[in-house]
Amino acid sequence: MSAPAARDHRLHALDGLRGAAAVAVFFYHAVTYVTLPDAVRHVLDVTPLGLVCNGPGAVHVFFVLSGYVLALTLERDTAPRRVPRYWLRRLFRIHPPYMAAVLVAWIASRLCASGAALPPDLRWPAIPAALLPRALAFPSMAFGLLPVGWSLFVEMAMSAIFPLLFFGARRLHPLVPLAAGVALLFVTDRRIAFLRFAIDFAIGLVLRLEAERVARGVRLLPPIAPTVLVLAGLAALQAPMLGARATVAFVGLERGNTPQVVAIFALGAGLLLLGTLHAPALHRALATPVARFFGRISYSFYLVHHTVLLSFLIAAARAGGGAAAQGAAVVLAFAASVALGELGWRAVEAPSIRAGRALLRIGRALREPASAA
Repeated sequence: MSAPAARDHRLHALDGLRGAAAVAVFFYHAVTYVTLPDAVRHVLDVTPLGLVCNGPGAVHVFFVLSGYVLALTLERDTAPRRVPRYWLRRLFRIHPPYMAAVLVAWIASRLCASGAALPPDLRWPAIPAALLPRALAFPSMAFGLLPVGWSLFVEMAMSAIFPLLFFGARRLHPLVPLAAGVALLFVTDRRIAFLRFAIDFAIGLVLRLEAERVARGVRLLPPIAPTVLVLAGLAALQAPMLGARATVAFVGLERGNTPQVVAIFALGAGLLLLGTLHAPALHRALATPVARFFGRISYSFYLVHHTVLLSFLIAAARAGGGAAAQGAAVVLAFAASVALGELGWRAVEAPSIRAGRALLRIGRALREPASAA
């Protein structure tokens, strides 16, 4: 396999890893909402089965992957003004799909208006239309309409300052962003609480910038080493969940985890990424067409899955169904989320990405005549 082909294959595997993480978040929310015996929840907490619904760990995988991919983006663009171009691409990549997801959630909240007979955790927040402009202005939880929006706030805010980490690593030392990430774990001001997750982005950044050196180091290890890295990463991702599913969660930045837990999650996500890049069997599995499909739709799927899941579970509750009805609702919600994820990719994500690129081309065309003159 040629070097460019190998790189493409590894990036396909990262798409598959992102898709697997999105599916884990779906089942995390499903397990949170449905009625399960305590014994089943205990099994999910203390066995590898819990990885299937380890939503908090999956979000850290998203963040570490973002650090890796954003570093790759800044590496490839070496022309002047690359930072403004990077910011514009991130804006068009994140914000329009977020806005569409908020509108879908608001419509769903009106169609599935809460009733007194519903359990408290299956009730939509009553958000007046007058608040929508504020909710749409910047990624957030949208006043409770989009609980997953807290992670989009982190993505957007960290994307804004990521060039500082990137140039700190390139011009000073790769340990600079890691040291900054460790220091920022202890941020206590709620207004900048997103900085607690800088460690995730720093790990992804360093793995990208030091990719060749890391690859040489891995080749010196026994062939089983990449598999061991994967297993160690999965163990670290699951460790904070052991017996603590009720307290290890992200319900907005103001109720995030302790610095120690964030660090363990970030380390696990980093080890999993490292193993994915260097364990041939795993990155072949994650580069299959099915895995890549879920990776392609992962952002739209992530954005809509909670809205769809809550809507189906409300319908099941109103129908008076028990465990069987909840199970059917989860299955149908998963299928509907996949369909809407594909629709979101085609109708919102891809056009938004193309619009950002077109705007960059227009800006470049406007500058070129000025330079020539």
